Amino acid sequence: MNELDALEENLWAQWAQFGKPADCAFHVDDEVRRLDTPIASLPYNGVFKFTPHNGAENKIDAIIAHYDRRAVEHLWLVHPSSRPADLGGLLEQRGFAAAERFAGMAAEPGGVDFSRRAPSDVAISRIAPDEEDIVVEMVANRWSVPTDAIPHLLSFFRANRVGAPDAPMQGWLARIDGRAVAKGFTYRYQNTVGLYGVATQPEARGKGIGTALCVRALQESCDAHTDLFVLHSSPMAHALYKDLGFRDVASFVLYARSGERF
Repeated sequence: MNELDALEENLWAQWAQFGKPADCAFHVDDEVRRLDTPIASLPYNGVFKFTPHNGAENKIDAIIAHYDRRAVEHLWLVHPSSRPADLGGLLEQRGFAAAERFAGMAAEPGGVDFSRRAPSDVAISRIAPDEEDIVVEMVANRWSVPTDAIPHLLSFFRANRVGAPDAPMQGWLARIDGRAVAKGFTYRYQNTVGLYGVATQPEARGKGIGTALCVRALQESCDAHTDLFVLHSSPMAHALYKDLGFRDVASFVLYARSGERF
């Protein structure tokens, strides 16, 4: 699998995990991969792959109508292999705007600088199954998830068995004096490990905690079968990942109608 395929396939496989709970679904066919969940706010409904063979505009309209009937915000990911080539323009004609641009990046395990260490007062550990409430609270705060939707976030965590040794999705927490200040996840798909959801609390930023957490997560996720690390970086984190040894591969754009940024 080449780097571009690895970036797309790992991303799609990771988001497919949100379709595991009984009241959710990740729909897959050769043209579209899209997510349905009960959470009405972004980013928990949307289209992650769109490569129609024909009739693109009718299919776009049908998908938008589906989410409108459900009264949920939804996103569209414009990815490197998206079709048609003017998908972004077609979405803009329908009231969508580019909410966030991400750099798809990749690195071989041997090319990552694993020497970065957390400050002495920071403890980084793998998320355990009984720490779900801590993680869900951080995720809910990051995405402004309504209180009544938090049980659905818990169902994602439990359905994916985060913390179980053999689960493809793993998570890490950084703590200062026992208080969680940063988190991140990895997802293994075939021989590729993707890094997702890295976030540091505002009061703990600028201390190298997020960098150290990324290094720890990648290092602990790497084994003899790992050929490639991939991630999708925001502009703010791009220099950090370049410094760790990642290189740019392709751009990804998230479109939404709500005007929210991701």
